[in-house]
Amino acid sequence: MNKPWKVVLAFAAVFAAGSIFGGLLMMRVGQRMVEKRRAQLPPLNPPMVLRHFSEQLDLTAAQKEKIRPMVEKAEEEMRKRRQDALKETGAMLRRLQQEFAAELTPEQRKKLDKLQEKQRERMREDRPGMQFLRERMGGKREGPPPEPKKD
Repeated sequence: MNKPWKVVLAFAAVFAAGSIFGGLLMMRVGQRMVEKRRAQLPPLNPPMVLRHFSEQLDLTAAQKEKIRPMVEKAEEEMRKRRQDALKETGAMLRRLQQEFAAELTPEQRKKLDKLQEKQRERMREDRPGMQFLRERMGGKREGPPPEPKKD
């Protein structure tokens, strides 16, 4: 072959495409897993911030009850902002994916589609490396769930 740089460039493009689309797929799957896990978790009782201030400032029970709604509201707002940021990031990556695909030839798009499908299949497989992620994000776990700490 008299032009090895073309081969190297083609492999680099395929690698970049696989990385981009793999990241997009993982974001989508990961977000669903996080939402599922969040729905399964009991609410923090008491919220970490409230527990911290309670210990540091020796708050009375009445003060804790007045502060608790403020802390819970702030935690909910932070959770929503994180979710919004994830959605915006996903939208940005989808735009990048469309722009990237527009630059490929039809043959390259077919190859890219095949690579994406292979990656989806790998994600569906039950691999030991994914076991940790599944457990952390709401998959099966052994034994009863931990009891929430009391005040």
